[in-house]
Amino acid sequence: MIGSFIGDGLVGLGGGDLSLDNQLGADTSLGRRFSYCLVPYSINASSVLNFGPRATVTEPGAATTPLIPSEVKAYYTVNLQSVKIGHKTFAAPQESPVIVDSGTTLTYLANELVDPLVEELTRRVKLPPAKSLEDLLPLCFDVSGVRKGQVAAMIPDVTLVLGGGATVTLKAENTFLEVQEGTLCLAVAAASEQDTPVSIIGNIAQQNMHVGYDLDKGTVTFAAADCARNSAAPTPSGSLYIWSALLVDIFACDRMHLQNI
Repeated sequence: MIGSFIGDGLVGLGGGDLSLDNQLGADTSLGRRFSYCLVPYSINASSVLNFGPRATVTEPGAATTPLIPSEVKAYYTVNLQSVKIGHKTFAAPQESPVIVDSGTTLTYLANELVDPLVEELTRRVKLPPAKSLEDLLPLCFDVSGVRKGQVAAMIPDVTLVLGGGATVTLKAENTFLEVQEGTLCLAVAAASEQDTPVSIIGNIAQQNMHVGYDLDKGTVTFAAADCARNSAAPTPSGSLYIWSALLVDIFACDRMHLQNI
């Protein structure tokens, strides 16, 4: 991870044998379960990390998908079947594993999905186009003439259809990012061999979601949640606070930066 921050410690939550979740599962009654709820970038609050029974995702509309084998044991990988916008469905390539990674900012998908996604959003979103300073971002809009509270209503939901038929709905805050004042860009880019050779569901897509990993069952569960509200509640036993979404890295070197432990 790259950034300027002060952490109180490191803990690994990847799929490796030495990660904390595997050690807790072997040595305690907590089992190999953990979950997090990432507050949006725009909110100055801590996110919550749960272990054991508190890691169970119980919010309405929770969607569970099986983990699939990965070439790198530390990665948590699921199958992406398609992407939907309204009644339009864009099928993923036949083999479409995607890593669920809270340490990566953007979401990266195959070109076969990004191109029609950009085309459909361009057609549906009635905002003037804008040019981003970041060449990586494929679609940007000028929102300088729109009130902050009105922008989200102009962005259609994007639905990820995962293995087992699980559906994860991404709201505007999960698909777009204001990269500079008045410029809103799609936080989804094409995976490429040169830069990011794998598909990834990044942490912007996971904002305001309770995401739970049950390694004993081999599943990941997603549910919409008010993560800032969870953050404001007293820290229950079996939970930790995470300083920000940017600091949750469950793969790189099998570690996670924690604060307010």
